[in-house]
Formats: sequence, C-alpha cells, structure tokens
Amino acid sequence: MKKRGFTLIEMMITMSLVVVLSAVISSLYITGFRTFKEQMAIATIQSDGQTILDTMTTDIKNGLSVEPTYLTHVSDANSIIIRVPAVNSQGKIIYSGTNMLVDHIVYYYENKSIHKIVYADPASVRYAKNNVNSTLDNKILILGFSYSPDTTSATLVTVSISSEIKVGTRSEQIQLTGKARLRNHI
Repeated sequence: MKKRGFTLIEMMITMSLVVVLSAVISSLYITGFRTFKEQMAIATIQSDGQTILDTMTTDIKNGLSVEPTYLTHVSDANSIIIRVPAVNSQGKIIYSGTNMLVDHIVYYYENKSIHKIVYADPASVRYAKNNVNSTLDNKILILGFSYSPDTTSATLVTVSISSEIKVGTRSEQIQLTGKARLRNHI
C-alpha cells in the first residue's frame, strides 16, 4: 500500500500560489480603498462649491439690481454687490411709505477665500448678520462674475468657481458655473 500525501515540492508550489494570490488581493483592496478616498474628497469639494454657488445664485435671483459701488466695495470680475429688497421675519418686503427698503449683499474674492457681507436695513430680518464678514470657503482658486449686458445694467449674472484639490499624488481641478437672472428681468 502506497502512502498518500503531499511532497515538499507540492507544498512549496501551493504556498507560493497562496502568497501571490494574497499579494494581488491586497493590492486590489488598497487601490480600491485609495480610489474611494480620493473620490470622496473630490465629491466633498464639489458639494461645498455647489452649495456656495447655489447661495450666490439665489441671492442674485432675489436681487433688484447689481450696484456698481457701495461703501468701499466695487462690482467687478471678482466681486458683486447685490441690491435686494429688505424683508421682515414673515418674508414680506418692507416699505417705508411707498419706498421699498433695501439691503446690500456683497460677495468678493480675496486670498483664495470667498467672503460675504450683508449691509441690512435695521428693519430687515438680515440685520442680525449686518456688517459681518463671513468666509464661505478658503480653498478657492478663482471666483469670477460676468455681467450681461454690463455691470451697471446687468440683468443676467454668470458666477464661476474654480478650485483644486490634491488627491494622492495628483491634483484635480473642479469648476462650477451658474447663471442667475435678477428679479423683474425674467
């Protein structure tokens, strides 16, 4: 009767195959995890940028006009001054006699950051954030505004945001664009 079993060579071949398969599976897992992490980082930056873009376009759509200047601010390719109706806590436009009260919302770009300042009428619900300089994001490469037909008589504003994120050993460029028509110009 012959003894059945594995020879040393068969064991070594089997162990070699197990090691190679383990290395391949580990490599696939690590690559998949790294790709997932990179895509999550990109999605987060895109989501944050889209939220900022949506906030800006909503304010522009609520705007009566783009102001060429207000206090020390100037509407240009990197900043915008939006004249919006002052509203009360019920969301109704506030009047003083027959005159509509207005607030001013300023967005501007400085040192890779997007800033928002609200200059509100004291009767406006926005007065709680009056003259507060809020930084909306500090990882933006470019914030741009283009006005149609021009800054002083704009009815349509295009907002462009560009950002870059380093993921692993490479850089990803993210660009978002939105258009908004000022109220009463639909």
